[in-house]
Amino acid sequence: MAHLRVSILVTCLMASALCPADAATKKVRVPNKYDGSWSIMAMTAQGPCSANTNYQVQIKASNASVPGEDVDIGGGVSAGGAVQVTLIKGPNTVPIMGKLSSDGSGSGTWRTSGGLVDCSGSWNAKRTS
Repeated sequence: MAHLRVSILVTCLMASALCPADAATKKVRVPNKYDGSWSIMAMTAQGPCSANTNYQVQIKASNASVPGEDVDIGGGVSAGGAVQVTLIKGPNTVPIMGKLSSDGSGSGTWRTSGGLVDCSGSWNAKRTS
């Protein structure tokens, strides 16, 4: 079973802000100990994607959602916090990897592939509630 990191998921969404956001919300299962609101900051290190993008992710009852983004999400967060997620929006695929901590922080990397542009960078997450 692939593992999805909520924070990384948000970061990927930030990196792939090539299209306007839609009103849909996608959900992904994650362990309960990561429940809460998370703020994800995605930073672009390489490529023409937005330099820094902030996303809000809500995790409740093991479901993660990113309001306002129409994306397909695969993967998850392991019980130990390892994040392995793939976001797909149109022709863009964004693999996200990293780690969430039960103390309310996280970090990792992301990279776009298969789309119109190639970008890569890192993300940081902080639980806000």
